[in-house]
Amino acid sequence: MRLSAVVIVTTIMAVCMSAWGQAPEPADEESSAVLAIVDGRPVTADELWWYMSQTSGGRLLDDLILSRLLAVEAAAQGVKVAEPDVDDALAALRAGYASETAFERWLIESGQTLKGLRMQLQQELLIEALLTERMGLTEAGIEEYYAAHPDEFSEPPRVHLLDIVALTLDEAFAARERLAAGESFADVAREMSHDPTAEQGGDRGWLVPHDVLRAEVAEVVFAMEAGEVSDPVDCGDHFHVFYAREVEPGRLIPLAEAHDQVVERIREVRGITRELLIALLKRRAGIEVLWDEHRYLNDYYADLRAYRVAVDDVVLDLPAAPRLLAGGNLIVPAQAVLEAMGAEVTWTPESGVLEATRDDVRIRLVAGSSMFAAGGEELAMKEPARVEGDVLMIAPRAPIEALGGSLQWNRADNTLYVRSRAEVEGEG
Repeated sequence: MRLSAVVIVTTIMAVCMSAWGQAPEPADEESSAVLAIVDGRPVTADELWWYMSQTSGGRLLDDLILSRLLAVEAAAQGVKVAEPDVDDALAALRAGYASETAFERWLIESGQTLKGLRMQLQQELLIEALLTERMGLTEAGIEEYYAAHPDEFSEPPRVHLLDIVALTLDEAFAARERLAAGESFADVAREMSHDPTAEQGGDRGWLVPHDVLRAEVAEVVFAMEAGEVSDPVDCGDHFHVFYAREVEPGRLIPLAEAHDQVVERIREVRGITRELLIALLKRRAGIEVLWDEHRYLNDYYADLRAYRVAVDDVVLDLPAAPRLLAGGNLIVPAQAVLEAMGAEVTWTPESGVLEATRDDVRIRLVAGSSMFAAGGEELAMKEPARVEGDVLMIAPRAPIEALGGSLQWNRADNTLYVRSRAEVEGEG
């Protein structure tokens, strides 16, 4: 089962309920600082530490670990948050309160000091700065993405088009001759066009290439200049005579104009969220919690680092843990995954051969080889199959696709999602 923040909170609550029924060890007032006096009795630092260790200590420790990881990552990336930036964030927060008194009341009620609030604001700004750096949302990164993807930030040519639809070539030429004699295109269209647009004088409005379904029509229309009337265009069972009232050529949108669109596109493509950044930092770090009351955090961090496989949205209980090789390729237990896809699998550890059959496709995987047979073809995996214990581990993409499935890696939850049947484009 995967642990999460909910698991941490639930565990803390359970510990809290237990702790509330117990009394702390008597404090040695001479060795422990007195933090408060309640009805003549001292509340000491030792008592506060005991209470925290039984309640919110795990959350606070996790926050402190994150703070350390962010500082290390920021130093590695050369990212800094200046004091004026924190001042601006604090000022924006203060502006949300009716008065300074109201702000200070909220600060007291939330149990924070002003310094602690500044530390939190600085951390949030640091996270935003790291996200900006990772996604390439610096000005240099934005310019680079814009230059590399001109098609994404271009406007297609447009034509304000009027049209006369004729049923015969003679009829189309007759319309063309009337136009050449100086008659209004709209008048001729109302009288001669066999199209619903005749009532509007043949006006089809502004069109872009995507709006025109026939290639022969698009070839003519988007080569016309403003004010030009076309020769008859043959479409088999009918003919067109076009008039380009206005023409706007396609253009690359200037970066200054497209800036927000470029930023939005980068966020969409690279998709690094705050939660994902934090998870990635914790996965990469070597963390060991030694605080007895909160050793459960070790399971949480280990769970973050674990790789999973889900087939048709069901997370598999695997005989061996998937793992990432030094070259960056993931290997998974072959038999469990292929059987979950509905294949009949035979695995012979002595010979190192695994055969899987589904529908009319049969594949044969051999330990030590990256090549495998599939329905009379020879295909390649990214890594040689290998035996670990009694389990054959494979790089999964090629075998899964050979059996008609599909797969997608989701780094947000460290899970390989497999579809036992590849989705057909346009379905759903």
